[in-house]
Amino acid sequence: MKKLMILFSGIIMLAGAGCKKGFLDVNTNPNTATNTTPELVLPNALAVTAARQITSYTFISGWMGYWAVSGSYALNTNDFSTYKQTTDFGDGLWRNIYDNLEDYKYIEQTAIAQSKPFYQGAALIMEAYEYQQLVDMFNNVPYSTALQGTAQILPTYDNAQDVYDSLVANINIAVGLMAQPEATASETSDIMFGGDTQLWIQFANTLKLRILMRQSQKADRVSYIQSEIAKISGGYLEQDAAVNPGYVQTDGKMNPFYDFSYNATGTYTQDFWRANQYYINFDSANHDPRYRYVYGPTPSNSAVYAGNFLGQSNNALVGSASSIFGPGVLKSFDQSAVILSASESYFLQAEAAIRGWITADAGALYQSGVTASFEYLGVPDADAAAQAYTSQVGNPRVHWDNAQTFAYKLSVIIRQKWAAMNTVTPFEAWADYRRLHLPSDIPISQSPYVDVPAIPLRIIYPTVEYTTNAENVAAEGTVNQHTDKIFWMP
Repeated sequence: MKKLMILFSGIIMLAGAGCKKGFLDVNTNPNTATNTTPELVLPNALAVTAARQITSYTFISGWMGYWAVSGSYALNTNDFSTYKQTTDFGDGLWRNIYDNLEDYKYIEQTAIAQSKPFYQGAALIMEAYEYQQLVDMFNNVPYSTALQGTAQILPTYDNAQDVYDSLVANINIAVGLMAQPEATASETSDIMFGGDTQLWIQFANTLKLRILMRQSQKADRVSYIQSEIAKISGGYLEQDAAVNPGYVQTDGKMNPFYDFSYNATGTYTQDFWRANQYYINFDSANHDPRYRYVYGPTPSNSAVYAGNFLGQSNNALVGSASSIFGPGVLKSFDQSAVILSASESYFLQAEAAIRGWITADAGALYQSGVTASFEYLGVPDADAAAQAYTSQVGNPRVHWDNAQTFAYKLSVIIRQKWAAMNTVTPFEAWADYRRLHLPSDIPISQSPYVDVPAIPLRIIYPTVEYTTNAENVAAEGTVNQHTDKIFWMP
């Protein structure tokens, strides 16, 4: 008998429930913390942020053609594969991000009081990282009056573009703080870059570029984008921004994605999510080896890679016949958790270069983005393999050709960025799809219960706001996930 799939229960709760605190946890609520330091709070805050990127955006992995539900589960009439939403859909994410933001705000405020510029800068950068994702899901959000504890328990909503502008300004401040000689941190408190301020500056610059590139389709923002990019100095990420608090082989304390897929004894337990056949078909058709690293073979046949499509009901492959996650994304229980990849950094720069917003070789940056993806997944002889892959002359999904049009170059960049984000940072693929409608052929869910045959544009406001901040959320009006856009969408 097939197991019934209940909306937001069991493993599906990861789509809306977010990640819970626990690993290196220090504060239940930083607004009522008694006495601690930024050094103690930062590791847990970073660990929570990292865990969310892969374990709480599972619905995006479904929407973007990365993952599909195993045929071991029956279809539901009202879940992520139907594109329907209730106010519960994003409730856990909203709670988790604001809870995480409270930690970063506490770090920022305490660092100012204790004259610790490194921690103030790190907090401002991570607040920008978190608030961008909130805006990219919900559009207008509480910002200027948020995170004030009992001083303001009913925060008002800020205009999304104003939030974005403030994030850019704060990143500029953070870069200045990180450049100060006094900006130092221990390796144990900085579980992402080990106290390396130059890497933090590169991370901040890359995040700033991401925020600016989100607005590429708004003609009235071009001058602003160009002026802010011109202020960037210190370079962009050439390595993954990845968090590792010292994961151990114990349930709940392993790398979050490894814990999502294995138990502490090394038994594979992820039966719900499996490979999406769309990605396998894409890689196979374009001689791309990466699907054999993102996914593993089917449990019943080590020579077969196979998946389902999102919402597939007829002839869906059961768990034993569909591919599990593979060795390129499940390296070990103590692998670092990526929050912004080197591959994404190169693709962001490549797009900025073809738009004329930075002076760089777009083709070389594109190649670096593909190579970084091959390297992350552990493809043997990654540089040569990536070169062979992108040397398929005449293949518009892969081959870079300087003689081609802007539209061609943009399409190949975004297509390969999409390919590189699979099971690493899927959120970015959804953002690009909404911003550019690229890749243009992401399959629509096959669920017979789909309400509108289109990937949602946003998440509707959560239950917690309607129960605790009703007047302010009501002022935003009724929201529809299919018709109401994020401010940067064309």
